[in-house]
Amino acid sequence: MTITFRALTTTQDLEQLPKIESTVWAGEAPIPLQLTLTFAKFGGIFLGAFDDDTMIGFLYSFPGYTDGQPHLCSHMMGFLPEYRKQGLGVQMKWLQLDEAIRRQHSKITWTYDPLESVNGFLNIAKLGGVVRTYLPNCYGEMNDVFNRGLPTDRFLVEWFIDSERVKSYREGVPYTCDTAGAPSLLHYKLVGDLPHPTGIVDSEQEPVLLIPVPAHFQKVKQADFGAATAWREMTSEVFQARIAQGYIVTNLLRDSDVVHYVLEKQPLATVLERR
Repeated sequence: MTITFRALTTTQDLEQLPKIESTVWAGEAPIPLQLTLTFAKFGGIFLGAFDDDTMIGFLYSFPGYTDGQPHLCSHMMGFLPEYRKQGLGVQMKWLQLDEAIRRQHSKITWTYDPLESVNGFLNIAKLGGVVRTYLPNCYGEMNDVFNRGLPTDRFLVEWFIDSERVKSYREGVPYTCDTAGAPSLLHYKLVGDLPHPTGIVDSEQEPVLLIPVPAHFQKVKQADFGAATAWREMTSEVFQARIAQGYIVTNLLRDSDVVHYVLEKQPLATVLERR
């Protein structure tokens, strides 16, 4: 199997996207081709992954503004199920970075569910993105298999693609802060093999804090919807509170049952330029 990546520039290329979208996000209508073609003509970046001549994944993004500042909005990335967990997403994002720099962008943004820790490791621990914004129920009610039944809370990832932080991640030598002794802001217990949140710790003001989430949130959701709801509600409260206090999400740490997000009380410039 040889996977190749390239920009999607023709109508024939873009006509393949709806089928991939419908497979990746079962239950959600794909984006209309007319809209995709319009984005492509006016600054959108469309990338595809191919197994020989068959498209097996894609990524697309478009220019946007936040508070008057331009950046590239990365809206969708997905792969067919049999091609997931092979590191293809990382390769696709580095290609996106190169395309964005070629078009004179300095930042790319996108959203993801903070309870989906696999996405967290990609976006923060592998690519060097940071999070300073929490968006409660960002997309309203969604009926696909990943989102059905819960508020669609999201992190807004900021990827400062010309920063020393991102350069060091691409080189494979990322800076990680010392988390020894950092307090956790959520208590949890195991019920069988499922982690259940039991309470919020709201008095800690250390420079480095930890917030746990389930290592396999969809497994929790399928086995105990009440536990999944509790995770959503408690993490929403604690993330929003700490981000409002100036904490930045900068890393994730693996554990057997949970994953800990690392939050630092540091100026953004310090986080971006240290090595």
